[in-house]
Amino acid sequence: MTDKRILFGIFEFPRMSGLKYLLNERGPTTDYLFVNEPHDSFSMYFETDFPAFTLPEGGDRPYALLEMRRPDRTIKVFCPEKHKNLSAVVWYFYVELFDKQGVAHRLPGQVRVRLTEPFLRIGHATPQFLEVLEQVSLRQEPVTA
Repeated sequence: MTDKRILFGIFEFPRMSGLKYLLNERGPTTDYLFVNEPHDSFSMYFETDFPAFTLPEGGDRPYALLEMRRPDRTIKVFCPEKHKNLSAVVWYFYVELFDKQGVAHRLPGQVRVRLTEPFLRIGHATPQFLEVLEQVSLRQEPVTA
């Protein structure tokens, strides 16, 4: 890994200015990754073998689905309905990145977001946690120890 990128399995994360990263730095790739906004507006978590989220069967909490499609990826964010007394919630997501052959590679994770301000408003800047997901890429070169 370098000061500019983080290798996570077959994925590569650029280090974005203003964010803090916590990862396993003992090898060439990490098996977990936290991406934190320093003012606590969000904290993302990735882990090797993290399961992709599926809606709970018979759950009593409704979920909204945010889906973003780009030529090289699809991002799906599962958002449970907000409870009155919570100032933060955990949303689950996955990014499907498509390689040159059109094969989808799924990167699941979760994000804790603070809901003290309008978060996903049409016509406003993309939330920073979505910018992270839009900049993840498939690693092009093999990892060397």
